[in-house]
Amino acid sequence: MEIQALVKAIQNLTKDAIQWDSLILAQKIQPIVKQLAPVEVTDITKIDGKVLDALNCGDRVIKVTGTMRHLYNVSYKGTEVGEGICLTYVAAGLIETHSYDRTANGWVYNSMDKCTIQVDQ
Repeated sequence: MEIQALVKAIQNLTKDAIQWDSLILAQKIQPIVKQLAPVEVTDITKIDGKVLDALNCGDRVIKVTGTMRHLYNVSYKGTEVGEGICLTYVAAGLIETHSYDRTANGWVYNSMDKCTIQVDQ
């Protein structure tokens, strides 16, 4: 869910005093906030097609390996056949992008591009 949809959902909540009780409000907002949480995967190269369908540019995907967590951002998404999706990880000295292609049969993992950043001293 995008931020605009979250704002609209909050604006559409009833405004009477009982509805704004913190417990009731938390119950109404929890499913909305849950949708904003990043997707967690263990293998960035094997993400289910339903998950890829649900992602939008700017969404976050966390790759969990053991005790480490790596944050990828959806940096590009096209939904038509022949287009794709890119997930980009940026760390000190490294940019890594994984891409999937949209085919007539669904999403197919394409490739990984890695760039090491050299800092001039």
